[in-house]
Amino acid sequence: MVAASQGLSRLIVPRPRIPLIIAPGEGCRLHHHQRLGCNRGVAWARFDGAPPLFLDSEEVFETAAGTALPLCAASWATAGGTCTVTSSDTLSALADGSLWPALAAFHRLMLEALPLNLRLAAVDEFNRLRERASANENARIAAAERLAMPLGRAARREAAEVGADPLARAVAAVAGALGHRLTPPALRRDREGGAPTLEEILRVNRLRHRRVVLDEGWWRADCGPILLIRAADSRPLALLRPASANRYLVYDPVEDVERPLSAAEARDLAGEAFSFYAPLPFRPLRGLDIGFSAFRFSLSDVLALVGFGLVGALLGMGVPMATGFLVDTIIPAHDLPRLWEMVAVLLVVAATLLVTRYAAQIALVRIEGRSGTRIQAAVIDRLLRLPVGFFKQFTSGDLARRALAISTIEQAVNGTLTSTLLNALFALSALGLMAWHSVKLALVGLGLIVLLMAVTLVLGLLRVKHERLVMEATGETAGLMLQLANGIAKLRLAAAEDRAFLRWARSYARFSRQRFLADQVGNLMAMIAGLYGPLATAALFGMIYYLGLADGALGLGAVLAFLSAFGQALSGMTGLSNAIVQIAALKPVYAYAAPILRAVPEVTEDKADPGELSGAIELSHVAFAHGDSPPLFEDLSLSIAAGEYVAVVGPSGCGKSTMLRLMLGFETPSAGAVLYDGCDLASLDVQAVRRQCGVVLQGGQLMPGSLLDNILGAHTRMQEADAWEAARLVGLEDDIRAMPMGMQTVIADAGGTLSGGQVQRVLIARAIIARPRILMFDEATSALDNRTQAVVTGSIDHFSATRIVIAHRLSTVINADRIIVLRDGRVEESGSYAELSRTGGFFAQMMERQLL
Repeated sequence: MVAASQGLSRLIVPRPRIPLIIAPGEGCRLHHHQRLGCNRGVAWARFDGAPPLFLDSEEVFETAAGTALPLCAASWATAGGTCTVTSSDTLSALADGSLWPALAAFHRLMLEALPLNLRLAAVDEFNRLRERASANENARIAAAERLAMPLGRAARREAAEVGADPLARAVAAVAGALGHRLTPPALRRDREGGAPTLEEILRVNRLRHRRVVLDEGWWRADCGPILLIRAADSRPLALLRPASANRYLVYDPVEDVERPLSAAEARDLAGEAFSFYAPLPFRPLRGLDIGFSAFRFSLSDVLALVGFGLVGALLGMGVPMATGFLVDTIIPAHDLPRLWEMVAVLLVVAATLLVTRYAAQIALVRIEGRSGTRIQAAVIDRLLRLPVGFFKQFTSGDLARRALAISTIEQAVNGTLTSTLLNALFALSALGLMAWHSVKLALVGLGLIVLLMAVTLVLGLLRVKHERLVMEATGETAGLMLQLANGIAKLRLAAAEDRAFLRWARSYARFSRQRFLADQVGNLMAMIAGLYGPLATAALFGMIYYLGLADGALGLGAVLAFLSAFGQALSGMTGLSNAIVQIAALKPVYAYAAPILRAVPEVTEDKADPGELSGAIELSHVAFAHGDSPPLFEDLSLSIAAGEYVAVVGPSGCGKSTMLRLMLGFETPSAGAVLYDGCDLASLDVQAVRRQCGVVLQGGQLMPGSLLDNILGAHTRMQEADAWEAARLVGLEDDIRAMPMGMQTVIADAGGTLSGGQVQRVLIARAIIARPRILMFDEATSALDNRTQAVVTGSIDHFSATRIVIAHRLSTVINADRIIVLRDGRVEESGSYAELSRTGGFFAQMMERQLL
């Protein structure tokens, strides 16, 4: 019967989710369109209401009223309406005489099902080929449109590449405005409707998003590109603000039209609005990559900054020239009207300089506004995408400071950008004016400026060395402080406060020493900068006398103009050298943040989407060792069928938890492969695999928030009713109802307000709420009493999913389809509970020890 059902259902891929499971002899109540299956043996099920649909097929598999329908691990039935189901095992069906009519009806279904399944498979293949041809045609049209639209209408260029779905086209337009090329997700054959959801599109394209509120007058500011799902008709719209435009544009993917957004239309827009964040490239990054990501959308502001700097530099030459003209012409002639004209001109120059400086600062603020949010969000996104092994290298406090160091670099680069540009332009214009008055004296002045720059750079680099050590000591101290704060209870229990204070004092002393040395160098630089100006001016007066320029070759006005220009050049070049030192000071900051940038995310762009998993898992010749330790596994192989209930037992340290971590991709085998549905996990999007798994690991903790938040977890589509159902399945419903705030009960950090057993049940409820295809439990019921454990075990037994349970209490795995005994990194025994208990092997010895 099982083999026949497998033959009938093998072409139905992927297999639909079956929320209700019964065992032979059990019964249940079904609602309309609810699926029912059996994961152990054959259950001969009778439906007292409308006849069910066998394998979700219309009409063909409708059974006659009262006829038993055989259900096994390879088959399922869908209720035609609300009904009550009773079942019996094969022997009971044979005894009451219902077996032979049921077999005859099932044989007729088989004869009708086989040609239908073959025709459906042919239709599926035809649809697949048609979708492939349609995708190729879309790619051809998109290429033609890109060639035909090299300028403007960027939203249509991006949207043309993702097909006809309006939502995907709108998201493509918004993502394109962020410089991110969109890839449409593959359609899931078991999903109702067919069009991809927003969550699926963003997940496949690795885009982060947040919901935003469109306040009054939002369109007047640059809020970045926004996706809006219009409330009136649920039509997606892309709200874009190109750098070349000073207003928002709206792209309508349904009409394929891009038009300016008027104020009246903007006021009337209502619905759900989303802002997106593009990730950094999925490869090891360099500083140039961060710089490119920061300034790629601010080119117009950078050019404006350069333009304002040139205008300011040219206007800055007016003060030295006016000084010379005033001393040589206006004062000797006592020309009061021209003096007032000169004052007016200088006031205009000063006002214009003020305006250019203000405009330059506005451009800088715009650059910082665009780049700051994007860069920091992208860094946090990258941090969340890094493999689990990366986080073992750093403490929490140290890692937080490393992540924020990227923002420090971005702010420092933006801050020095203006000063470097303006100082360089002012210095060059002043040097030109000096050379116009006297080339020889200008060369002397240039030498004095170069000398100060050299001293500044040498001292600045020495200060950078100490600042690097300061940063390392700061990260170490911050990480130690966080660890001490989190472990204060343990420190008091061990009476180790003095030793903890000593460790902190050593770390802080190192920080203080390096901070003192860095400040000493900084004070020396400030002292030299303050004294060098008067000394350089005195040196210039000496050179004027030495070169014979004081005998009329250089007039008093020209000397004063030269000295004024020299002061500007000295100030500009000093600022330029300080900016260079500040940029050099970013090297240790970059080195501090480099581990985050150089680490490769665990899911890169070449990883394949696993699709809907069936639950079949295989470990093929896996070898693994922790660091330099001896190999834990040398040639571990095992296969778990879809829907199988497998328990893993063995002595402590034999590799049970490590095997689970290998299956989840938290550890990487040094040889061999972990396979899901025959595909190597190393080639798959491991995060998409984990999303289809319900996992409870040892030492799992709750997050601060309500009980409802903890049970729902990341399942945004689940409602409070689903949380109550999950709580009922794990025996937690009565406990929650007894709490004054019920599901809204606030959980402190790590679940301190709950007992250990309640914490474990909340974790299990979170794992099972979405009815995943795969469940993995590592000592998930170790803190439960026998009654509660029986409730949880009974619920797990009735799940239509692959279940992998690691347990020390053998009584919790009696109903497992197969028990695997791990010992010394290899499978020593494998079989059912009854089989292994009779063999007298290691499992039987474990049983005897637990019975004592």
